[in-house]
Amino acid sequence: MESGTLDVVSEVGDPVGGGYSYAYSDGESSADAMYAGWDNDGNKVTVIVQGANGDRWSVVMGAEYGEQLVPGTYTGASDTPALGAPRLSVSGTFYGCESEGSFTIDRMVLGPRGYVESLDASFEQNCVGVAPGLTGQVHLTNPPPPAELTLGVDIAASGTVGADGKPAVHGTVTCTEPVNVLVNGSLSQVVAKGSLATASYHTRVDCTPGTPAAWAADGTVTGGVPFEKGDAAVEFKAQATDPVYGHTVVTDLGTASVSLSKS
Repeated sequence: MESGTLDVVSEVGDPVGGGYSYAYSDGESSADAMYAGWDNDGNKVTVIVQGANGDRWSVVMGAEYGEQLVPGTYTGASDTPALGAPRLSVSGTFYGCESEGSFTIDRMVLGPRGYVESLDASFEQNCVGVAPGLTGQVHLTNPPPPAELTLGVDIAASGTVGADGKPAVHGTVTCTEPVNVLVNGSLSQVVAKGSLATASYHTRVDCTPGTPAAWAADGTVTGGVPFEKGDAAVEFKAQATDPVYGHTVVTDLGTASVSLSKS
């Protein structure tokens, strides 16, 4: 994170903050750590703070179910909102609670895959049935979001078939970030007497941006019918995990007719 701050003022009797004031910052030379991310198609944003002193805070602000969170003021929020109500959940050093409150988002810029580029927001919350509560502000700025990984996969127009009837295909993959790519797919071919030969294949290849990476894979016959010389229908797919936006699997796929010759 380029820079970020979280400030919380808890009133005496507030169970979440214990009646204390808190201030955290993340950035150059800071020992505190802040994380922000969005999910549910931009429905909510979550800010997590891990203080250098061991404190941990979580602030979740969300629009009503099915709506996208945008700048503005949200009232009637709670940690378990009813249909049509926004969500607010602030848990802190002591614990969280069944809560209610409101929040205002003055500025918010979201990038791809959960990336939060900037956020300026304020909130107030109290536990249900408890009058004392807390107020707080969060401000954070991140660099512009890195580009997402893109993949390209291609298959050669020609392949081979061995004396054992097993096919082999090859092609190339391209990428915009260094990644290990899984290439897999299936083949099918109508052989003599109208029987259908089928096979699956998979392989892995390291890909570097700017240079197509060659891949080759031997098929495993799945139906007991061997392949022959001639055209086969091939499905092919490349998959890799985005190295920046972890847990995001990027896919490219296609179909082609491949001419198999005797190896």
